[in-house]
Amino acid sequence: PGTDHPAAAYFTRGSGHNDKAQYSERPDDYQNNMERLNRKFETARSYVPRPEVVADRGEKIGIIAYGSSDFAVRESRDQLQHEYRIRTDYLRIRAFPFSREVHEFVTKHDRVYVVEQNRDAQMLSLLKLDLNPSQTQKLRSVRHFNGLPIDARSVTDDIISQEGK
Repeated sequence: PGTDHPAAAYFTRGSGHNDKAQYSERPDDYQNNMERLNRKFETARSYVPRPEVVADRGEKIGIIAYGSSDFAVRESRDQLQHEYRIRTDYLRIRAFPFSREVHEFVTKHDRVYVVEQNRDAQMLSLLKLDLNPSQTQKLRSVRHFNGLPIDARSVTDDIISQEGK
């Protein structure tokens, strides 16, 4: 902006605006804007797609996953039940911010395994930021990041290892 040279420097400001969308550096305008964004975020919880929940058995162990991990987790649940007699409930996240169903799912379980294809456990981190401290103690991480598609056996083996079996 401001020059045609592709390597030219330019200045952008990161400050806020007021309720009339006018530029402002006033602290009260900034605070009002942050509070407005928080209300918007909280309102979004009731509009985003609900998670898919398979929790008809009320088990002590829950599994949370999302995206392309879904099929591996579904197969892993079968392996856990048939090979180890471990029954689980399952919640597939479909949107962020998390809806109340995610909070309720964690509350209802003793342990919740968060399955994701991410080295840094980003979904686990988002859940920990969103949940109450008493709920975060229930969360366990199952990460798959070896360059290959996630498979049920690796999910099952990780859960079994963490269960101490």
